[in-house]
Parts: sequence; structure tokens; C-alpha cells
Amino acid sequence: MEITSLLVGLLVGAIGVYFYLNTKLQALKTDKIHLEVSLDKEIETHKREVDLINIAREQMSKDFKAVASDILAKDRNDLSIKNSELLTPLQSQLKEFRDKIEVITNEQIKERATLAAQIENLKKTSIEAQETTQNLTNALTYDNKQQGDWGEMILSSILSSSGLREGHEFDTQKQLKNESGEAFKPDVVLHLPEEKDIIIDSKVSLKAYKDYIANQSDTAMLKSHVASVEAHINGISIKEYENLEGVLTLDFIFVFIPIESALLVALDQKPDLFTTALKKNIVLVSPSTLMMSLKTVHHIWQTERQNLNSEEIARQAGAMYDKLFGFVKSMDDIEKHLDKAQKSYKEARSKLSDGKGNLIGRAEKLKTLGVQSKKELK
Repeated sequence: MEITSLLVGLLVGAIGVYFYLNTKLQALKTDKIHLEVSLDKEIETHKREVDLINIAREQMSKDFKAVASDILAKDRNDLSIKNSELLTPLQSQLKEFRDKIEVITNEQIKERATLAAQIENLKKTSIEAQETTQNLTNALTYDNKQQGDWGEMILSSILSSSGLREGHEFDTQKQLKNESGEAFKPDVVLHLPEEKDIIIDSKVSLKAYKDYIANQSDTAMLKSHVASVEAHINGISIKEYENLEGVLTLDFIFVFIPIESALLVALDQKPDLFTTALKKNIVLVSPSTLMMSLKTVHHIWQTERQNLNSEEIARQAGAMYDKLFGFVKSMDDIEKHLDKAQKSYKEARSKLSDGKGNLIGRAEKLKTLGVQSKKELK
């Protein structure tokens, strides 16, 4: 009886344990199902995240490449434009610079050649002028107007032979006025650089000289010739050509005596005649000395033009250097922009794949949790 009761008790206890364990098992199965569903959802979520990361990575890579390509293309385009803007004028200036140097060099070669020929012809011209004036003297009458016209003709011939140009380096019969409004017409106004002028007068009377030539033994006629020259000097001095409006004369006037011997005999008779004239700011010149003076003026003008060309070359060289400096500076700026773009790209790339917590590293960890992906991040 006791055994039976014991067996019944064990059976009842076993049934109770069974139901308890079965209940726990069902609960565990239910929990397992919930966990599996939750894990599947989590895995699916992580998978979607990985796919999104892959898509984002690909898009970011494309964007970075596009940005870098755009930056490089823009910089190359800017560089090409800057090169074109800077180099084209620079090449033009260099060509102009070379052309100017070539022109100046050719001019100097020609000028040296012509100068030698002109100096050689100077003696010939002087001799011819003396012969011409002497022959014409014999044909002169005592009319002062004819003598003045003849003197102007000789002066014009010498000016033409000097290489100077009328309307440029000299003017003839230019009407001028003094401070009182009185009109004057100097025979020639010779222009110098820096707006300076020399007035040339050729109206000296040669009547007394012709009388002396006709009778050279008459010293009174020689003295009369000297007195005529002195009177002309005084007359020119009184006119005060240096005060005429429209000219900036130097401190002296040229008085041209068209016959070489007429000046020589006057100076021989009165040696201080030249000094006397000079004290009145007058320089006595003959055909030969005037030609030498005009050649000097011609050379001064040539030198002035060369100096102006040299100044222009120096100015353009300075401008070319400034352009070159600007070009180098622009190249430096472009290099800085390229370095900055490269640095930005590296920083973005580092955030994607390098360092703690980078996106690619986090995505790779998801694969260890079972996330499936057909692509592999590199």
C-alpha cells in the first residue's frame, strides 16, 4: 500500500515536472522565434546599411573624383587663360622690343656710314660754296635787296646740305612778335632739343666788301667793310631777337656772312671783331663754320632720337618685367590652389577609410556579423 502510494506520488510529481519543463520549453521556443525574427530584422537592417554605405561610398568616390577633376580642369583652364593673357602680350612686347633694337641698330649703322660720307663731302661743299659765292659776288650790284636775297639763297643751300629738314629742325621767314607787338621775320629759326632755338641772320651788307675787292689797295674801303659789319652787329643786337614770342633762343644769334673771305679780311683788319660781337650775344659765321655748326646740330638731333628710343626700350623692358613678375605670381597662386584641392581630397578620403571609426571600417565589421554583400570595400 505504501509502495503504491509512493509510485502514485512519483508519477504525479513526474507529470508535474513534465508540464513545467514543457511550459519552459515552449517559452524558450517562443523566445527563440522572437530572437530569430529580431536577428533577421537586425541583419536585414545592417545589410541595408551596408548597401547604403557602399552606395554612399561609390557616390562619394564619384563626387570626389568629379570635384577633383573639376578643380583640376578649372585650374588647367584658368592656367591656360592666364598663360594666354600673359604670354600673348609678352610675346608681342618681345617682338616689338627686338624690332626696335633692330631698327635702332640699322639706323646707327646707316648714320655712321652717312656721317663719314658727309664729313668727306664737307670740304667739297665748303670749297664749292666759296667758289660759288666768289663768282656771284662779281655779279652783284650795289642793291641791298639783291644782296639779302642772295645771302638767303646761300644760307638755304647750306641748310639743305646739312641734313636738317625745314619744318622740323628749322623754319625760314617765320613771323614773330616782340613784347611790344612789333613784327619780325628772322631768316632762319634753328630748332634744338628741349625746345631751344638759334636765330640765323643773313642780311649783312657786302657793298663795302665789293668796293674793297675792286680796289684792294684802298685801306679806307676795308675799314668801311669792317664798319659795315659792326653796324649790322649793332643793329641785330638792338632788335633783341631773344625776346621774341614763340621762340626760346639761346644766349646768342648767328650772323651769317655768305662770303668766307669777307669775314676773314674783316677779322684780319680788326681781330677783336669776333669778341666784340660775342659780347653782344652774336656769333659771326661763314659758310664753312656754319656748315660745321649745322652738322653738330644734326648730330645732336640724331643722339636725341636715339636717347628717346632707348628710354622707350627701357620703359617697355620694365613693363615686360612687371608682366613676367605677375605671371610668376599667378603660377604660384595656381600651385597653392592645386595643393589646397589635393589636401581637401586627402582629408575626405581619410574620413572615409582611415582613422578610428571610419565608415569603411564600420561597414567591414557588419560583415563579421553575417551581413551579406556582393561587393568588397577596398
